Amino acid sequence: MTTIKGIDVSHWQGVINWNKVAKDGVKFVFIKATEGTSYSKLSYFKENAPKALSAGLKVGAYHYAKFATEAEAKAEAAYFIDSISSIGLNYPAVLDLEENKKNAKKKTLTDAVIAFLEAIEDAGHTAMLYTGKSFLENALDESRLKKYTLWIARYNSTLGRSADIWQHSDSGKINGISTKVDLNVAYRDFTDTENTVSPPIHPVHPQQLIL
Repeated sequence: MTTIKGIDVSHWQGVINWNKVAKDGVKFVFIKATEGTSYSKLSYFKENAPKALSAGLKVGAYHYAKFATEAEAKAEAAYFIDSISSIGLNYPAVLDLEENKKNAKKKTLTDAVIAFLEAIEDAGHTAMLYTGKSFLENALDESRLKKYTLWIARYNSTLGRSADIWQHSDSGKINGISTKVDLNVAYRDFTDTENTVSPPIHPVHPQQLIL
């Protein structure tokens, strides 16, 4: 199975030399764009996305969710979509859902997730959900999310489930980035694709990467 090396970054990574990143074998990057319905670091995405694209990387964007209800999710999606609209992304637009601080019921939170992902699709992007393995399996109704691509975080020697992208480390080192960085492997290329390919049942371990 072909696998693709990628990273994700936010303003915590600081100044990045994207040409060095590309020469280090990184093929794609997800850059944090927004959070909630206002985000003071949006300029980091708008400055770095064009630079990463120019260096030859595939670039997607992600939004850190604060919502608990469908109405809140729609408001956050509108903010995210507007914020990334000026950049010609060639990888998915991602909902990053890691917490349920308002203790929303599983159905309510899943309804909100679907509303957000549908908004992304309606705007013409490939929609993707990023979350932790345990969060997906316990806080959400996964059976209702099967049509969407999944990017799953689990810092372990194996992922232990199917996924389209596996975030396997939060402490990687990449040339061109002075801080530690999240490392990912994608099991298919999302460039100009639709959500039509089933996730792999047995993901390839990062050590089997083909660069």
